[in-house]
Amino acid sequence: MRKIFILAAGLLALAFSASAQQRMYLFPDFTDASVRFIGNTRLEKLRLNFDMFSQKLLYLDGETLMEITNMPMIQTVVTGDRQFMMREGMLCEVINVQDMQVLVNWRVKKVNVGSRGALGYTTQAKVEVLRSFEFDTPYTITDFRRPTEQDVHSLEVWRQKNENTYFLNIGGDVKKVQYLKDLYKAYPEHAQALKSFAKANKLKMQNAEDAFKMFQYLNTLRTR
Repeated sequence: MRKIFILAAGLLALAFSASAQQRMYLFPDFTDASVRFIGNTRLEKLRLNFDMFSQKLLYLDGETLMEITNMPMIQTVVTGDRQFMMREGMLCEVINVQDMQVLVNWRVKKVNVGSRGALGYTTQAKVEVLRSFEFDTPYTITDFRRPTEQDVHSLEVWRQKNENTYFLNIGGDVKKVQYLKDLYKAYPEHAQALKSFAKANKLKMQNAEDAFKMFQYLNTLRTR
């Protein structure tokens, strides 16, 4: 296991076991990335990924999983044609929607909604801890249940809940939104049209694809 090390910029990397906790990664695989810090310190060709559960930026050093712990010092993270930056203490991907810049903090929570007993009812009684799992997409909200080897009559019921935060930058005016109500409040002149569009198309901000449909429609309203 690699020794803990400190760079001049104050980067602290901690080694820990990948099996110690459950994760949901933003990228399907650890991917080559460049990280630039305040003060222009750089780390190049890191095999990097972002855990949307813990909001930790992780990378592989050989087979050892490492954590970048001074994320507030990050200026940019670049991997392929994707760019990330910090906003309000959150790592956000930069995505352009016409003349609107959208910063997305990809965040997923794992919510325990009870346990399914022998009769099929969901209860709050915990029966068995769900074993480790990984997913590779931020877009899906899924119910999933797995039986223990000892007791096929009791199942732990979990839900992945997307809790992305979006920063919409239009000409330097930045609005922070997470739910539809935030979007309506941020753009009151378009609120009624946005509400009608969301209802007609059954859109929810918890689904990233739906959220970007809302942003694209907002741009259409602005340019009319």
